[in-house]
Amino acid sequence: MSSLPFPFPAVHSVPCAGALAELLRREYADSPTLSVRLLRRNINDTSLVRGLPGHQNAVLRVYRSGWRSEAEVAWELEFIEGVAAAGVPVSRPLARQHGELFGVLPAVEGPRVYAVFEHVSGRLLEPSEADAAAYGTAAARLHTAADGLDLNSRGGQNRFPLDLDHLITGPLEALRPLLEGSPDLLRELEAIAARTHTRLAALAPALEWGLCHGDLHEGNARLGEDGAVRLFDFDCGGPGWRAYDLAVYGWSLASNSGNDPEVAERAWQAFLAAYQQGRSLGQADLEAIPLFVTARSLWFMGLMAGRVHEFGTETLDGGFFEYVLNFLREWDARRDG
Repeated sequence: MSSLPFPFPAVHSVPCAGALAELLRREYADSPTLSVRLLRRNINDTSLVRGLPGHQNAVLRVYRSGWRSEAEVAWELEFIEGVAAAGVPVSRPLARQHGELFGVLPAVEGPRVYAVFEHVSGRLLEPSEADAAAYGTAAARLHTAADGLDLNSRGGQNRFPLDLDHLITGPLEALRPLLEGSPDLLRELEAIAARTHTRLAALAPALEWGLCHGDLHEGNARLGEDGAVRLFDFDCGGPGWRAYDLAVYGWSLASNSGNDPEVAERAWQAFLAAYQQGRSLGQADLEAIPLFVTARSLWFMGLMAGRVHEFGTETLDGGFFEYVLNFLREWDARRDG
């Protein structure tokens, strides 16, 4: 009988904060006051860094093993640096002592890329017309700045596109094994996915395509005292449809059960109007946005299904899928009405 592997394989470990602090002292600055405190364990692990010279606070992200390759992270950081150079307020990556913007640590489950970013101060955006308008302005500035970037010349071809395979087909494949015991629910989701895929495929030739943030919900932004919105967390970014990028905010407003639907709709209209003051949207893009809200819901379910080996099937049970399906039913009814 063969011996058990040591260390025993893990799916997603939590790196020791003290070890991470020592790593940053070695790779960024040998500061005796440098400390690391875990903020959030999610797809990636996010920690607050204190005591880094020149930065009262910073943020360390340790990407999940197998989630993003080194080439994909390099693309992300180059994207951020490119739009920052064009004047877009974003959380920029901080360079290590020899100039590299990221490193790789040997976690028990496999190599994990890590990077340190500027800390973004300011308050969370509220579903108000004023905050939404500021966010729409920021989104327009981001897309305009991104139009001037050519990341394909330096490894951009390694970044995944935010296309229908990424948003609908792949997520649905991840969902099917978890819904074998709920065939009616699965059939309804498959029907919604098929309708949405067909309609978006028909609109696709007329839709604006470009570099996208990929996750423009309000949690990935802060509103400063100057009234400007600063963006962070470009982890889901890539080349994609701009209408999808905007639809993520609409999805977040509409799917949040704590938001009054009328308040959310006013905020969405303010966001869209402010965006269009900075950039025009074609009729096809406007028609596609509600469809991309549906696609975003399908993508989100697939994202969660892909992590079931981390938190278990009892956590991601039928209630979760029924909740999202109810939202999609209501969304379709509201759109058709």
